[in-house]
Amino acid sequence: MDITTPQLLYHGTTSDCVSSFRQKLLNPPYWRPGKDFGEGFYTTISASQARKWSHKAAKESWSGGKPCVLVVELKSVPEKFEPLLFLSDSPAWAAFIYAHRTAQMKGQDPCVLHPELLIGPMADNDTGKIVHKAIQLKKDEQWFYEQITMSRKGRRLDSLSLGNQVVFCSESWESHLRLAGYHIYTGSRWMYYENRDAGQVELI
Repeated sequence: MDITTPQLLYHGTTSDCVSSFRQKLLNPPYWRPGKDFGEGFYTTISASQARKWSHKAAKESWSGGKPCVLVVELKSVPEKFEPLLFLSDSPAWAAFIYAHRTAQMKGQDPCVLHPELLIGPMADNDTGKIVHKAIQLKKDEQWFYEQITMSRKGRRLDSLSLGNQVVFCSESWESHLRLAGYHIYTGSRWMYYENRDAGQVELI
């Protein structure tokens, strides 16, 4: 599979995590289970989507970190790797998400061999609640698919409305990624810092 490089990807986090990410981007001990595509480093091609993730992360953080968006350059790809690409939402995509969302223990993976790289649409933001309801009511994957592609107003969401995610699930990609910089939200505007000792640009 050919991927044109370089490409910029974005990861939503909090400002207190920047020093850790500057040392290493892919750190499996910090990857949480129960997410759409399993344990991994979640990025997106959309800076605005990453900003939403960062605000959510800051709201849930107990350390008081500010919303932060990492700018990650995909500078190369391994010679051989096995990606999984979902071009749009589908029953197979929903089944994959359902299986990984219900795997709540770290290291518990429903895949025999988990892909190193996954690309596809995000599930709806209320997916956690939908998974809980599906388990309680013993619903099947088709019901789950219909629920996660529906807006709160009952409108069918297409793949572009759902958002995009690019997930790295193997440390082998570490040498192929570079932290180019990061945006930190000050409360009124985003400030951009290049990943070096000096360099700061204010974004209004």
